[in-house]
Amino acid sequence: MDIADEVTDYYNRLKSFSKNSKIFLFSRSLTTVSMGIFSVIFNLYILELGFSTTYLGLLISSYLIASALSLFPGGALCDKIGRKNTLLISTAFKFVSIIVLCTARDQYVLLLANIIRGMSESLSKITEDPFMMEQSNDYERMHLFSVNAALRSFSRMVGSLLGGLLPAFFVFAVKDFVLQYQLAVQYQYTLFTAGGFTLLAFFPLFFIREKKVITEPSGVAEPLFSGRRAFVLKFALCSITIGFGAGVIVPFFNVYFSQVHHATAAQIGLIFSVGELSMGIASLVLPFIVRKFGKVGSLVLTQFLSIPFLLLIMVSTMLSSAFIGFFMRRTLMNMARPAEKNFYMGEIPEHERGKANSIYQFGSTIFRAVGSDIGGYLLATGNFSHAFQITALMYVVGTVLFYVFFRKKND
Repeated sequence: MDIADEVTDYYNRLKSFSKNSKIFLFSRSLTTVSMGIFSVIFNLYILELGFSTTYLGLLISSYLIASALSLFPGGALCDKIGRKNTLLISTAFKFVSIIVLCTARDQYVLLLANIIRGMSESLSKITEDPFMMEQSNDYERMHLFSVNAALRSFSRMVGSLLGGLLPAFFVFAVKDFVLQYQLAVQYQYTLFTAGGFTLLAFFPLFFIREKKVITEPSGVAEPLFSGRRAFVLKFALCSITIGFGAGVIVPFFNVYFSQVHHATAAQIGLIFSVGELSMGIASLVLPFIVRKFGKVGSLVLTQFLSIPFLLLIMVSTMLSSAFIGFFMRRTLMNMARPAEKNFYMGEIPEHERGKANSIYQFGSTIFRAVGSDIGGYLLATGNFSHAFQITALMYVVGTVLFYVFFRKKND
């Protein structure tokens, strides 16, 4: 096909999205704006309250561990009560946890609220991919996954910009002496805004019309993942390896830019938002790349290409070169994620997708939590370079394993 035919075909596939899919995309976009604000400000807010980077590492790991431990019961719940109800529960708990995190000062209350946030996030993660699989067919499915990833990137971009700009905005908009001279209060107001976006994301979900609740097939019960256990376990191993590597440094990028390059909240917000913009554009281009290299080939290629840029961040002495490394690493490492999810869900029967997704997410999340504990310790001792090196090594190992395991399934 020539370029005009490619564009027409792409547009027709977008038009074929179901009403449920469009509602879901809208709601998830609002939630992701909230996440974008949160990702820029929350770590800085905790440090501004006077807590140490070690405690920050504990907060991050508790969030990830809670998310991981909730995945298996969450996967069963998702298959039992349906995708819509699971999304409603997840969004409600996410809103409550953000509000508590904005208002509490006690370290144990903050820890508990972040655990609840982790549990709610796990419900969203395990529901998202099965929902999109069931609301689409082969004709538009790859495009639905790609558009979802793109919209989330664009929404995180908006959230990152808001996270960087709102603290300064509140100084001028709210005539309050304490607000003007305390960064913690500026950050608190910004996090309240994140909670507002989460609340807005809750209401559209009521308009989703789910045809049925996913149940086990009748008759003689088959063992879980019958004939597919090796596939699920191999996929989980790759997820574990990449997740551990990511946990060591990725949650701390804002701290790295702040402490090593002395970037302001506005600069960090801009860096994060540009990274999301590029990732969103890359996600929209992904269907063309998949058509040329296949789902497995696209993932392996882009992840390998991201590793040199991760190391560029480590060796950069200027914020500008670190920004280029961050921009390229984020784009390349994540752009093929929709193809990866589509590939995985496509191998799993409908009634087992929630459970299968929980295993995949569990592997990534629990080891990301372990990695964040290690990363928090390394940052507290000033060993940023060691954190980057561990992450790069894990990325290489995880990508090689994925190629070895699944190259014959490339399409």
